[in-house]
Amino acid sequence: MLAVLVAAVLSAPSPQDTALDVPVYRNETFGIALPRPFDDWVFEPATSRGTTTVIFHPRDASLRDQLWGALVLTTFNRDVPLGQVADQRVLTSWQPTLGTSFMLLTRDSISVLGLPAIHVVMGGSIERAVLDVEEYLVARGGDLILLQFRYPRGLPRDSIAAGYQRMMEGLRILGGTTTGAAERAPPPPPGAVLRALAGSQWQATAYDALVRYDAARGRLDVSARMVARNDGFTAQDSVALAVSPPGAFDSVALAANRPTAARGAIARLRLTSPAGPQDEVSLAAYFHVSELRPAVRGAGALVEQTWLPLVQAPADSLGQPRRLAHPRFTLRFDLPDSLRAVAPGHLSTEVVAAGRRGMTWVLDDVAPWSVTFAIGPYRAQTRQTVRLTVRLWRATPDSLPPERADSLLALFARAWIVYERMFGPPLTTEIAIVESDAARASGSPGIVLVGPGLAVDPTVALRDLARHWWGGSILADGAGASFLLEGIPAWAALATRGLLEGDSVRQRLVREAEAEWRTAQEQRRDRPLVALDPYTAADRELLRAKSAAALEAVRRAVGESRFREAIRTLAIENRGGSATVDGLLGLLGGDGASILRPHLFGR
Repeated sequence: MLAVLVAAVLSAPSPQDTALDVPVYRNETFGIALPRPFDDWVFEPATSRGTTTVIFHPRDASLRDQLWGALVLTTFNRDVPLGQVADQRVLTSWQPTLGTSFMLLTRDSISVLGLPAIHVVMGGSIERAVLDVEEYLVARGGDLILLQFRYPRGLPRDSIAAGYQRMMEGLRILGGTTTGAAERAPPPPPGAVLRALAGSQWQATAYDALVRYDAARGRLDVSARMVARNDGFTAQDSVALAVSPPGAFDSVALAANRPTAARGAIARLRLTSPAGPQDEVSLAAYFHVSELRPAVRGAGALVEQTWLPLVQAPADSLGQPRRLAHPRFTLRFDLPDSLRAVAPGHLSTEVVAAGRRGMTWVLDDVAPWSVTFAIGPYRAQTRQTVRLTVRLWRATPDSLPPERADSLLALFARAWIVYERMFGPPLTTEIAIVESDAARASGSPGIVLVGPGLAVDPTVALRDLARHWWGGSILADGAGASFLLEGIPAWAALATRGLLEGDSVRQRLVREAEAEWRTAQEQRRDRPLVALDPYTAADRELLRAKSAAALEAVRRAVGESRFREAIRTLAIENRGGSATVDGLLGLLGGDGASILRPHLFGR
């Protein structure tokens, strides 16, 4: 049944002789009623092998024009494996059908009439016709209802979308509610807000943000000036911006114009005149971030990654990172004079006056979705080796034996040498080690978080250090990008501990990763690596463990020398650019790729 459904209604179907010119299609067996989008459209139902397929299209129009939609009704002998059906349709059917121009724009979990559903939007071409395809997969126990809408490029999308929206609003499913159409299941995770920008043509090329910290209220008030560039092929008349919860907009503005009030995590600015391809516009966003995590000893703030306003989602809704520009960053902090801010990059100025402290950080080689910073009662120590500058930011007042700091710095210095051999030289040779007692906090390129008193889990610290390369000097693109950005650092940490502490340590850590992977399989949480979402904690941990175990299996199969050569070549060739899974598979060769590919794609 799954194989039949996966291949359903991809290219243009053959016309049927059963056209129904009726306002509403009804299927009493499934308990479905669906109105037509426009008065001149007809329905063409057909049933084969227990699956009913209903094509709807303009009367007398050719289906090869791709202006049509479909309703597919089928029944499983168990509860519908909704995620598996959606993933298999995307990976094994739509991607080959839409060809090299295939792009996954959205994959979100929603509800339709109170029933669980997955919403997928893709772009590409079929028989030289360029189009977008939208699908809703709805589960009702063992019944699956698939609704497909097609948007040929070059036709007025708004009017077509209005007709399809009419269908969604009039859709009735026995067992579902009768109010609303497609509704997102509340509350949405932070990643879902970012995915609201899917399909945006804008890229941020510069940020200049002033961050004011109110210690009494535990709140950040931010004014961010941005430059956004239209990287698409068509003119744009508006710009959408998003911040990740718990951030929320107060107002937004174009250049020096009067700000417009905004609320929530999404804002949209209408341009005074359309911006053509490669045109740039200046924006200003005023927002606040509350519910802050204390950085250390219940004080200060630790702000992780996606806090800046974005004009393009950092990931598609499968969690795979997009190819985004590295903007220029200037972060200015206005703090109580007892606190300091630590961010990636270079501290260019620091001034104390009238009970406040001003600090300016200039950030290089950092993506806009991966800027972590900490605010606390920090003091800095700088250590330098031949290859590396380390700034150790301590917040705890207790005096530690010098050997503790020396031991930690020696660990990073030795690991740095290993990583330079593994991945080549990074773009920058400066990192910050920041003390924090925030539970399960994760650093970002340029920042490694350690516990109070410099307590450290070597595996976590070395994994975060490897992200100075993967996610910093090297980005990733396409399906499996999250595997490269999370999985390679996870494997590198295990491999480096083996080199520094002995192979028995490496073997133990690999067994632990394999055990975590097996547990996920037993709990039926295991999925292909490309389908794991790094924005959810459970998926992120599984992504790291499964990636490390899978890469170890490849290393054993192809040999240490060849494996390391492939990883190093991938890193060096994409330094300052974006690596791809296809690039890694090609470097590993047929035998290595045959082992890794099933873990990546499930086939």
